[in-house]
Amino acid sequence: MTTPREAAFRVAVLDTLSKRVYAALAEARKVAEPLFAASRVEGTKQIEVALPSGAQVGTVSIKAGADTVTMDDDALMEWVEANAPTEIETTVSAAALSRPDVVAYVRRFHPTLMVKQVRPAYKTLIVKQLNDDGEFVDTASGELVKVADKVKGEPTGAFMLTFERARDGRANGRDQIAAAWADGELSLADLLTVAIESAPGGEQ
Repeated sequence: MTTPREAAFRVAVLDTLSKRVYAALAEARKVAEPLFAASRVEGTKQIEVALPSGAQVGTVSIKAGADTVTMDDDALMEWVEANAPTEIETTVSAAALSRPDVVAYVRRFHPTLMVKQVRPAYKTLIVKQLNDDGEFVDTASGELVKVADKVKGEPTGAFMLTFERARDGRANGRDQIAAAWADGELSLADLLTVAIESAPGGEQ
C-alpha cells in the first residue's frame, strides 16, 4: 500500500519531470521550425517520423507560407459594377462614425458620406479565386481580371504533427513510441538534456 510520503515523492518527481519535458518540447520545436522552413522551400511537404526500428509512427506536414493579398479596390469595383452590380452595397463612410447623426439619416443629411463598396462576402469569394498574379477568371467572358497583387510568403516552419492510427494489429503512433521507450529502444536522456541544462534550479 502506498504511503502518503511515497505519494508525495511521486507527485513531486513527476511534476518536476513534466516541466522539463515541456521545456524540451518547446526547445525542440524552436530548433525544428527553421529546418522545416528550409525543407519546404526545397519542395518537401511532409516528413516521415519513424522509430529506430524503422516503424513509422507519424508524419510532420510542413505548412506553406501565407499569401499576402493587396487588393486593388478600384479595379475590383470597376469589374463588379459592370458584371455583378447586385454585389455592390452603399454604406456609410467611416467618417460618419464621428458624427452625432443616426446612420439611418446620414443618407438624407450627409449624402457625401455615403460610399459604395463590394459586399464583403463577395470580395472574399473573389479573393479565393485569385491566381498567383492576383487575377481571377471572368466566367462570362473567360478573360482574366486583375484586381490584386499577390505575394507568396516564405514558409515559417509551422507544421502539423499527425500520429499513425492503430491498424492491422499495430498500436497507434503514440502508443508505439511509449512502448519503444518502455522497452529501452528510446532514451529520453538526450532529448531532455537541453531543457535540464537550461534550468539548473527552480521551477520551469
